[in-house]
Amino acid sequence: MKLPRSLLTLFTALALPLSTASAVNWNELIDGDISDDGDFPTFIDFSDEHNLIEGTMGFDGVNLDRDIWTFTIQPGYQLTAINLVTYSAPASGIESFMALAGGTSIDLGDPSLHLSNGLWTEQLDGLGNTFTPLLDILDAGPQFGGLGFDGPLGPGEYTFWIQETTDQIQYCIDFVVVPIPEPGSALLLGAASLLCLQRRRK
Repeated sequence: MKLPRSLLTLFTALALPLSTASAVNWNELIDGDISDDGDFPTFIDFSDEHNLIEGTMGFDGVNLDRDIWTFTIQPGYQLTAINLVTYSAPASGIESFMALAGGTSIDLGDPSLHLSNGLWTEQLDGLGNTFTPLLDILDAGPQFGGLGFDGPLGPGEYTFWIQETTDQIQYCIDFVVVPIPEPGSALLLGAASLLCLQRRRK
């Protein structure tokens, strides 16, 4: 049984504060500049649970700095969320560009080859808080043309591209990787979720 996307998003939002205590998989200040070449992205090793990427990208008035990296979801695991943890938004607000492709490269000139793409936008997490669920935005896309997908993302290799064209942006993004639930576990979790919802309505 596949959990509704809204429940997965809510569970991820509830767990989001835990991500700030996780180890950072890549920090540009320590690990070096992330590639801006779609044919040769930086490979970043992902583990289960939270995978944090911290960096700076955007336009400094002269140069455009894209950040592009490849990651692998191992067999038996799935990517259930990509959440924007911190973001130094320009005056125009949260609207940086992102794109996702299958494989170890991404075409920067042809969005029709992307799994999805879109602009970052804030949303409500169901508890009155705002957060930016990048995977949900990509899942609802593609905004600028592409193949489309129905998340979570299963095992395989993927390439993620972000850029801002109006300012330099500091960011931290959390990629949440969890084991694929066994059929019995998914049914049990679904039943527990429905029970909680029923109790809240009483």
